[in-house]
Amino acid sequence: MTSSILEKIKPVIDFSLVSKFDIKDMQLKAYIPICIAKGVVYVLAKTSTQHSDIVSVVNKVLATDKLNIKNISDSDFLVLLNFIISNIHVEQAESTESVDSSSNEIQLHYDNDDGIEDESVVVGSEQHSDEKYFSKKIGEVLIQMGLVTNEQIFNALVEAKRTHIPLGTILVQQGVITLEELKKALTAQQGYEAVTAEQLKIPDSVLSMLPEDFIKMNKVLPISYDDKVLVVGMVNPNDKKVINDIIFLTGLKPSILIITHYEFSMCTQNLFNENKKATSKIIKKIEKQALAFDREETLFEQAQKELKDDSNIVVKFVNKIISDGIDMKASDIHIEPRLEGYVVRYRKDGILREVLRLPPKTESAILTRLKVISKMNIAEHRRPQDGSFSITYKERDYDFRINTLPVADQEKMVIRILAPAVSMASSKDEMVIVGASKEDTELIKKMESVPNGIILTTGPTGSGKTTTLYTLLKAINDEKINITTIEDPIEIRIDGINQSQINTKAGITFASCMRAILRQDPDVILVGEIRDIETLETAISAALTGHLVLSTLHTNSAASTITRLIDMGAKDYLVSSTLVGIIAQRLVRNLCPHCRTQYYPSREEAELVIADDEKEIQEFMKTPIYKPCGCDKCNFEGYSGRIGVYEIMPITKEIKRLIAQGAHDVQIEEAAVGAGMNTLHRACLKHIIEGRTTISEFVRVLGPVKD
Repeated sequence: MTSSILEKIKPVIDFSLVSKFDIKDMQLKAYIPICIAKGVVYVLAKTSTQHSDIVSVVNKVLATDKLNIKNISDSDFLVLLNFIISNIHVEQAESTESVDSSSNEIQLHYDNDDGIEDESVVVGSEQHSDEKYFSKKIGEVLIQMGLVTNEQIFNALVEAKRTHIPLGTILVQQGVITLEELKKALTAQQGYEAVTAEQLKIPDSVLSMLPEDFIKMNKVLPISYDDKVLVVGMVNPNDKKVINDIIFLTGLKPSILIITHYEFSMCTQNLFNENKKATSKIIKKIEKQALAFDREETLFEQAQKELKDDSNIVVKFVNKIISDGIDMKASDIHIEPRLEGYVVRYRKDGILREVLRLPPKTESAILTRLKVISKMNIAEHRRPQDGSFSITYKERDYDFRINTLPVADQEKMVIRILAPAVSMASSKDEMVIVGASKEDTELIKKMESVPNGIILTTGPTGSGKTTTLYTLLKAINDEKINITTIEDPIEIRIDGINQSQINTKAGITFASCMRAILRQDPDVILVGEIRDIETLETAISAALTGHLVLSTLHTNSAASTITRLIDMGAKDYLVSSTLVGIIAQRLVRNLCPHCRTQYYPSREEAELVIADDEKEIQEFMKTPIYKPCGCDKCNFEGYSGRIGVYEIMPITKEIKRLIAQGAHDVQIEEAAVGAGMNTLHRACLKHIIEGRTTISEFVRVLGPVKD
């Protein structure tokens, strides 16, 4: 047994319990009774020991068969047994003073999460520890806080010995305590403030303050710095030698924060991953070749070079930007100018994140490379341009749409990553729409069961409209009906459905393709998007002649969709007679289930999501909801994936009447709510109460609620 684990087991041993057993019998049958916790006898034994023999002996001595037997190696067993034999008489005398004579329950003592010494060393920060916890071991602190039981500590110690991972980290991994609870305990014990999840988003400029080997060896992370002070997170904040080394390496005064071993391990894995190192190597090579970009090349030379050369460093760098975007599951890549140089940002889950800055003097070569492969005019910098290209990455085909925009005498480029078309088998499985309630799903089923009419999904770009339509198509797909789609592009291939792709250069538009499809004897038609009056009129005509039409539209709510259709040029009476239902939707980030933190909202927060209803506001303030925290499973962001928020409006007779009368969308929405419709705000509020998302996501996506 390693010395550190042996030291953790020593305080757990109840020598008064051990003395009730025959030492020779323990040696012969290879077992050691350790303690009793919660009425359970904990025993360590060799791997070769018969558990039935131990049960028989313990039952005979203690009249109980409630045992928890853990196996250890032969060498560890001998070390522990020799320790017990040499100390049993002394320890028995001492234990009679500290253990209640009427019980075998004992007080457990353990080391800190990461082997932190008890002596205090403070550099650049002050300690404010809780006196009742200061100098106590982390196990004791957790027990006193009521966060763990003796049994949980014992089990974690055994696992810590087996895996050589600190006790606190084991407890977090086992789900016994949360990361925040461990940090709270360490802060109370040590007196140092804990590193927050936001602080662990460390820029490269800060990370480079200390060598990688030094960071990993001494479990220390640079967090931020100014002219005089370097803020560092330390697993062992009392290590004087490391603190002195930091001063020597940086010349700055360290301000110490405590970081758990768990956070340190996850953070270093992210910060020093191989993918990031590969990008850094390419950037360094580009910087070395930066002088070569000073020489002006003719447009012909640039084009020829980019078309022929697949091995130069700029090509590799562009490929890396694109492949990293795919790996991160980004929807868009932004390459945009700043006051000093260019930056690259990825949009993931609706949020833009800066990932790197382009090396100086290379932006022209990088933008040129992307223009060439997108068949754009590399000489044009004053006007917006559109282009596209495709690549094969990891045996999957990806399409990209590129747009350039002149900004302040420079060019900004945005690359939309179109997910590769995937195959989906036709089936009659239960319809599953992520984020939709059971009532929402039932409403959608009723809408899609009609033989003709128009069903629309609405929302901004990237709100999941097409995914919802594909779910509807999959549910109604049957060999008895003919389903045809017009898409731009085809994102999901479904067996049994005829799917056509728009090609404007070949004259295949939504409107022209719709007219052709109507001669193909269709039952159901999916139109990727209604963009103009011609497509809208053809869709209405198809609905009037017995077809079910599914499509999307960019509007803010279900009721405002009707206003938009009429504004595009459709007759109100035709909209009234053909529209079956509207599904307005948004996507909000889903809280990470592993690290979300419960709390009670303030009045200010309640008023952001609830209109002027004092009773409802008071009830909401008494309802526990969640906020993001950050852990390794969500990359310390607090969120993991996205879920849908839906506003489903079936077109009832009352709504048809209002549409035909030219009613305002406010009147239409009031009528729909009166008929039982949940607005986007109410649907998102339900997600908040259920612990799926947060108030900040509600406000970001939908804005504060209005009267």
